[in-house]
Amino acid sequence: MSPKKQLLHSLEDLAKQLGIRVRYEKTSARGGLCLHHGTYKIIIDPKSSDDFKTGIIAGALKSFDLSGFFISPKLRDFLELREDEDMTSQAL
Repeated sequence: MSPKKQLLHSLEDLAKQLGIRVRYEKTSARGGLCLHHGTYKIIIDPKSSDDFKTGIIAGALKSFDLSGFFISPKLRDFLELREDEDMTSQAL
């Protein structure tokens, strides 16, 4: 499995641990986190690139407290890097 696919699966697994359902379905929106009938869902167009999918899931997960979950060092580094990039782009 490619590193991008491994990262995507790790993010999907973390979302599942948080009780967030990741759904791949055709949508006119770009995708993202939503709350539907009391359940959080991340909806992503299945035709999106793996980079886009990981970005959507990582962006959604940063809204949650992850301190009580085991996150591999590699995944934690990725999430922290994403957060740093988001902070930098907001400052511009």
